[in-house]
Amino acid sequence: MQFLRNLIEKQRKLYHAKDSKLHKLWPLFDAFETFLFAPDHRAPKSGVHVRDYVDLKRVMNTVIIAMLPCLLWAIWNTGAQHFAAWHKVAADKEYVTGWLQAMFAPNAAAPTAFDTVIFGLQRMLPILIVSYGVGLGIEMLFSVIRKEEVSEGYLVSGMLIALIVPASIPLWQLAIGVAFAVVLGKEVFGGTGMNIFNPAMMVRAFLFFAFAAQMSGDMVWVAGNQSPVGVPGSLIDGYSQATALAVVKQATADASHALTAVYSHSDLFFGNIPGSAGEMSKLAILLGAFWLVFTGVGSWRVMLAGVLGLLASGYLMKGFVGLGWVTATGPIHLEVYEHLLCGGFLFGITFMATDPVSSPETNTGKWIYGALVGFVTMLVRTINPAYPEGTMLAILLMNAFAPGIDHFVVAANIKRRLAHS
Repeated sequence: MQFLRNLIEKQRKLYHAKDSKLHKLWPLFDAFETFLFAPDHRAPKSGVHVRDYVDLKRVMNTVIIAMLPCLLWAIWNTGAQHFAAWHKVAADKEYVTGWLQAMFAPNAAAPTAFDTVIFGLQRMLPILIVSYGVGLGIEMLFSVIRKEEVSEGYLVSGMLIALIVPASIPLWQLAIGVAFAVVLGKEVFGGTGMNIFNPAMMVRAFLFFAFAAQMSGDMVWVAGNQSPVGVPGSLIDGYSQATALAVVKQATADASHALTAVYSHSDLFFGNIPGSAGEMSKLAILLGAFWLVFTGVGSWRVMLAGVLGLLASGYLMKGFVGLGWVTATGPIHLEVYEHLLCGGFLFGITFMATDPVSSPETNTGKWIYGALVGFVTMLVRTINPAYPEGTMLAILLMNAFAPGIDHFVVAANIKRRLAHS
């Protein structure tokens, strides 16, 4: 480690000196150095200061650690869902004959854990590389142009993006989505700390509306199930398995029974289901949430308010149905707690709604913001006849209202204090 430290110190003068030809690349050198070592900034000796080695990069690394269980499960489940799909197709002789049927026949050797992990890595690693490569490349370019330090916020955004897209997403589409979100959703506002919307959610929203065929439908969630042009469902014509919310959306008044007929509660909780990589295992998400709360990085107020808002609005909707004020099928008849097991709400409220840049700063505002995210999510799920998930729209909508929430909370506090003065 000391050898690396000495090597960095020797190279510093080539980038730090203003008369050096490499001075323009100082932001890149600084980003590399502070990624490897704690910054050497010192607080003044006078006054009260908190002296530690915690900076924004370390905070971002804490969030990445919280997402590791989701990433590890995504690697495993991506492979597991792929081989499950091929087994299901091979069992139908109408669609598959010859070597494929023999390979996946009932008496054939099942794929090993090693096969499952390798396939998952083959799908997830390229997504991570494209997400980080394109995003960090653009941020470094802007930092050199602006002569500023490379922002650390994308360390988390790059991981989030990889966990909220299908494993079958074409990489070129992902690259376009990342470029759009980083440039138009972040850098035009001034970079990290200035953006209004969560960058990762901007990527998903762009991909959802720009490339609907690769982001929606039943078969996009199984990797290896697309044609060379990236259209899902061409190679596995006989296999189609909807996500949990898609199953519920097509159900009638007995939505809970329709859900458990396809996926058990244990499958939903542990993540043995198709879906976006990060949203599948609720156990992995809870582990990440506990870590964020324990380290003080994530706001427990936003998380708790979001869950309570979702549950309360769910019971309210069911009450309206009982009174005859609302007539709807599908998710509105689902058991309220099952909404926590379906879709990406828990992932969104844990890792994306708690983004300190795009969420309120006041404690009261966090409660209001989280509750409204839960309410809007339930509203979209139960009332919207076409869109089974509502977390993305809810978080982006409340991102836009977050500054207003803080404004009214602060104004109310000032008014209350003036009344008591």
